[in-house]
Formats: sequence, C-alpha cells, structure tokens
Amino acid sequence: MFIYLAVSLPHVLLGLLARGPASGWDLKARLSRDSALAWDADLAQIYGALRRLQRGGFVSMKRRRSTKGPARREYRLTPAGRRELSRWLEEPFSPRRERDSDLTRLALLERLPLPARLPRLLEYRGLVAQALKKAGAGTTAARRRRRALLAAELEWADTEAALLAGPPEAP
Repeated sequence: MFIYLAVSLPHVLLGLLARGPASGWDLKARLSRDSALAWDADLAQIYGALRRLQRGGFVSMKRRRSTKGPARREYRLTPAGRRELSRWLEEPFSPRRERDSDLTRLALLERLPLPARLPRLLEYRGLVAQALKKAGAGTTAARRRRRALLAAELEWADTEAALLAGPPEAP
C-alpha cells in the first residue's frame, strides 16, 4: 500500500502556474521535462483542465501576441487559485491502493513459461534504468524521492533477474 495524495491534472497545472504564467504548450513542455511530477497529459486534456480552472476563477487568461504565429493564450494563477493549491497541498496524506498496470503485469509474470519471464523482466528493467537516467539530479525533495524509488525498483529488478536466471554454472 502506498501513501500519496490523490492527484488531479488541475492541481498539477495550478502548481506549475505557481512558478509563473504559461501557455498550454508551455505547461505541456514543463510536464514532459519535470520527471519528478511523473505525470503526462496531452494538449486536449491540458486545455480542458485550464478551461475548467478558468470557469472556477482559479486561473485567468490573456491573449498575448506571438512572433511565431497566432496569439497565444497565457494563463496565470489568481488569488483563488493560490488558495486552492495551498489547500490541496495541505490536505492530509491518505492510504490508497495504487493501480499500476506494470506492477500487475509483473505480479502475473509467473503465468508465463519460465523461459519467457526473464526477457520480459529485463525489458522492464531497461525502462526503469532509462527513467532513472532521465530523472536528473535530485535538487528537490520530489526529485530525490523519484530517484530513490527508481533506484530501488532497479535493484529489485536486478535481484529478480538473478533469481530467474538461476544459480551460476559451476566451472
């Protein structure tokens, strides 16, 4: 069981806008760059959430001229948005069961024939290693946590791979 706050895209966007005004494209880029957030959303989801936040009075929007095409919509946090972000950040953590399709697949890996298990586990290990490399330096608590979790996941995958590979052959 993991302890975490229920995360919604609108709250993630409020947090990103607390760093400064941004367009939907800018927010998409920030989400992609910041591996500590471990969040992905397409532009349709981002703009839909921004419209809901604007209707709720949590963000304001101004059209800004752009030298590279049509005017950009720039979103900014309102005082109500700052209050909502603070309220959400201060909510108590609550235990919740995490749904993770990779974890479920790994848990059921034993259903595969033994020779097919190791390649699947090594594929997963490779993805974790890539994510760890992409995670960058731990300059914030969230980044350090993400790196620690990925490092633990990598260690687990190495241990499981060694167990699946069996004992080394005697010379």
